[in-house]
Amino acid sequence: MAVLYIKEQGSMIQKVDERIVVTKNQNRLLDVPVFQIDNIAVIGNVQISTPALHLLMSKGIDVSYLTYSGRYLGSTAAEASKNIFLRFEQYQYYLDDMRRLQMARIITANKIDNQIAVIREHRRKDLDYDWDRDIEQMIRLRQTLRDKETANEILGVEGMCSNIYFGAFGHMIDCEFVFNGRNRRPPRDPINVIISLAYTLLTKEVASALDSESFEPYLGFLHGIRYGRKSLSLDMVEEFRQPVVDRLVIIFFNKRMIGRYDFEFPEDEHVVLTEDGFKKFCEEYEKWINGRNSLSGDKSFRVRIRDQINKLKHAIVDKTEYLPYSWGSRNVCDQL
Repeated sequence: MAVLYIKEQGSMIQKVDERIVVTKNQNRLLDVPVFQIDNIAVIGNVQISTPALHLLMSKGIDVSYLTYSGRYLGSTAAEASKNIFLRFEQYQYYLDDMRRLQMARIITANKIDNQIAVIREHRRKDLDYDWDRDIEQMIRLRQTLRDKETANEILGVEGMCSNIYFGAFGHMIDCEFVFNGRNRRPPRDPINVIISLAYTLLTKEVASALDSESFEPYLGFLHGIRYGRKSLSLDMVEEFRQPVVDRLVIIFFNKRMIGRYDFEFPEDEHVVLTEDGFKKFCEEYEKWINGRNSLSGDKSFRVRIRDQINKLKHAIVDKTEYLPYSWGSRNVCDQL
């Protein structure tokens, strides 16, 4: 199964029998049997016909819509699972302040552990940089989580650790581009462009999996409630940012798999990927998320995401502690 990324501006997605065909100016660009498709991402000015949508929905295939620059807009999905009882349990979990805050602490502690694991895995020995200082600061901040009594306080710890982590992140990358910390909306350098795009694709992946299990995506434990924000998706993404995205970005740039000619640099500092650059990244992202990873045995990250969402479902329904996906070796629950 594959995810199709359609970014050819002015193209049209159509149904031909049991196949999905992409055309532009009467030229056929792509022709794929529907059974080979897992998901379709439509980027920018790309049209899709109603018969094509009907075919995709009948097969349970989601269509996600993104802007040309890679910002996620929404999706068209087939009718999801009707497990209303899970949603009731999720509401009860959220309304229990002690359980909700403990979940928020676990999500944050695990993210910090994953950040530390990436620093240890990718720190460059040829640099005169104090990696241990950053790790020690993050460990001290992590230890304060047990004393935090509100989601905002927990998010404050998460923010401080992320600032330290991204300060170190730039030193893990050895390429022609400079990374001086996270910036977005819009990203202003090539490395941030790739990070933002990959986070968008990952969030889309997680949101689709949550919808398929009948979770209430707008009710999160760490990120709370905000109108129009799928907070539970953001919660679940936190445990996969470092293993899936950040490690891929480091490898992608350090191995020179992408370069200056894969980006456009308008005068307004809004850096964007070229068509070739976008194609390169999507191909590598699919290989990475569909391939085996060393901590999951024969399971890919894509399968592991589904597994974790199933674990979350059982934790909520059975009222047990949830164990997030850890790239490091710490037992998150034992440390809080």
